[in-house]
Amino acid sequence: MKFIYHYDVAALLISIVILFNIFFKQRIPTRVSKSFKVLAVDLFLAIVFDLITIFTITYYTYIPVSLNYFLNIICLLTYNILPALYISSIVCATTEEDDPILRKSKIIISIPAIIAILMIITTPLTKGVIYFDQEGKYHANWMMDVLAVIGFVYLIMVIVQGIKKRKSIRLEQTVTILVYTICTIVALIVVNIRTEALITLLFASISVLVTYLSLDNPSEYKDPIMDIYNKKAFLITTAGNFTADKRFLALGLQLEGISYLNETLGYNTFNKLLARLAKKLCGICGRFNVFRISGSKLVILMNEDDPDKDDKLLELQLLFSQTTKVFGIEISPKVKMILFHCPKSADNAIKLNDLIFDTLNTSDIETGVIIDGDKKLTEKSRREHELSELLQTAISQNQFEVYYQPIYSIKEKRFTTAEALVRLTNMEMGFISPDEFIPIAEKSGLIHMIGEFVFRSVCKFIINNKIWEKGIEYIHVNLSVIQCMQEKLHEQLLSIMDFYGLDYKYIELEVTETAAVISSDTLMINMKQLMEKNMSFALDDYGMGYSNTTSILKYPFHTIKLDKSIVWAAVKDAKARKLLQHTIAMFKDMGIELVAEGVETKEMADMLTKMKCDYLQGYLYSKPIKAEEFLKLL
Repeated sequence: MKFIYHYDVAALLISIVILFNIFFKQRIPTRVSKSFKVLAVDLFLAIVFDLITIFTITYYTYIPVSLNYFLNIICLLTYNILPALYISSIVCATTEEDDPILRKSKIIISIPAIIAILMIITTPLTKGVIYFDQEGKYHANWMMDVLAVIGFVYLIMVIVQGIKKRKSIRLEQTVTILVYTICTIVALIVVNIRTEALITLLFASISVLVTYLSLDNPSEYKDPIMDIYNKKAFLITTAGNFTADKRFLALGLQLEGISYLNETLGYNTFNKLLARLAKKLCGICGRFNVFRISGSKLVILMNEDDPDKDDKLLELQLLFSQTTKVFGIEISPKVKMILFHCPKSADNAIKLNDLIFDTLNTSDIETGVIIDGDKKLTEKSRREHELSELLQTAISQNQFEVYYQPIYSIKEKRFTTAEALVRLTNMEMGFISPDEFIPIAEKSGLIHMIGEFVFRSVCKFIINNKIWEKGIEYIHVNLSVIQCMQEKLHEQLLSIMDFYGLDYKYIELEVTETAAVISSDTLMINMKQLMEKNMSFALDDYGMGYSNTTSILKYPFHTIKLDKSIVWAAVKDAKARKLLQHTIAMFKDMGIELVAEGVETKEMADMLTKMKCDYLQGYLYSKPIKAEEFLKLL
């Protein structure tokens, strides 16, 4: 039989184009791109061996039978696993990696391919697929029809996959499945009519090309404004680096004041500034190494062994020390830069992403210079991780304690209230400041349980010791920002107090102005519900730099607690003292009670007494002490 091999030549050219795009045009190493690499290589080998076997079958008298068997077996193997590799690529592109169906699908896909492989590699013994007669002439046997049926099974699988995923896949992916189906059916018809026309691999290469163009979607990994890779691409790339045990650098960048620039320059001008910045970064580090992982945060990846890495880092530092012109406007962007060495700093993509976010969000990073994250901030992150684990243990093992700091009434000349404060001491880490563990508890969601523990402990302490008989009118209990955001907070607190049979008037809840701003409407609802039950509220930390009269006017606070900073400043500075005096007078005129925090000397106490402050709290009277000591003090 004289084979028409021109179709194979055309298929070979298409295959080379696909291979060139896959291997020479850098892509994010996704599951889809990896599966396509295998598919493209197999397609290329199938075409090459098909062309070779055309020659060996035609000129069989010059070719040893053993060599002919070997070449034809390779040709059959590469050709018959093509459908399995093709549908695997489709499944990878249309199924999430963590989807349990993915593993099951791979097993189902591999079964027909394994059967085909076993049939082919045993054919020199069974002569079931092909055989060569005594003269060395090629013959196809009955198992060739079985291989055709297996190919048809894979066609059904592709169609079923398309029907199952029709609602979730893109239009291009649907078109791809249709192209494959049509190409396969047409190829089968043509081959049955003209067996000498080797058209099957041409249609296979066309299907693979169309599939590659539709499933390999670069826009999924690109930031549309800066035209660089996005967070998804960053996670995939770094995950690949960690898997391959590559040593690399990750330089995190945060553009400071990005929202201000956006408002000042306008949306279009601001976007052009970002695009220009991205172009400069890509020019220094290469466009495949720059990622935008959030609105204000970028990451640049470098090879640890790159001999030019120090020059690149210096060039980046110089870039952000210069002004940039956009439409005649000179802009000097302030940028935080922090460098991490991987896998030393982090051992997976998620940890690295979180580490970059957490460290760039800290306020103590100098702008314009590259900070070594391993030296300065990695320990802080590790400390936070250790504390997060410690907090979970402390909650489960009831290791938290509630301390009480008494509050002195100037009018009554005795302690009439106190503030409940949570404390944590660990055998290994020692005393851990609430300023350190509360933010971590809020971030991890553990603050709800800590807050509930404190509130229950205070209720139990009040009722068990009947503190009203000892002259204590109520206890101040702090609410975190996260607690203030709970819509059902009032129900939770009232149910706890009802459980202990405690009169609601014995608790005054403290909130910061930050909590009031963030949880505005929710807090107001909770306040109204609790105030109807005779509970009161205090505004904490007034005067620490964030305060204004808006919160005072909006919320019905019973008490305002003056932050120690405004008290301490008044002792040293006449202007600050005047400001404090007028502040106290203003709130007194509004009928609001005042507590001055941080009172440490008799001089402070005398000054605040003259200013007619109501209550004093600080180390002059007592530091926060355990419940037993507080009762003895009373």
